[in-house]
Amino acid sequence: MKPSKVTQKLDANTRKAILLATEMDTVERIEYQADWSNFPNSLQLDCYLVPNSPHTLAPNSEQTTLLIKKIQQCFLKQGIKFRDFKRNIRFINNDDFKQ
Repeated sequence: MKPSKVTQKLDANTRKAILLATEMDTVERIEYQADWSNFPNSLQLDCYLVPNSPHTLAPNSEQTTLLIKKIQQCFLKQGIKFRDFKRNIRFINNDDFKQ
């Protein structure tokens, strides 16, 4: 079944926002999943941080809050607004993640 035009547009805008967010020095890549019928509340982002970065993030730190705001701005530029962005994003430190 072919996705609707609305779903294609949401997916394209999500990808554009992710591309903008990965241009930051601290984020290496972002993976996402979404239930398009409950968008943007269902959008889940896994942000993989740059390994060995001096910007190591600790939970609830000022750096985490700043990074969330920067990522949120990238999504706002694409018309995607979250109700509670902290529920939709997870940071993964690549120093701890082994593929």
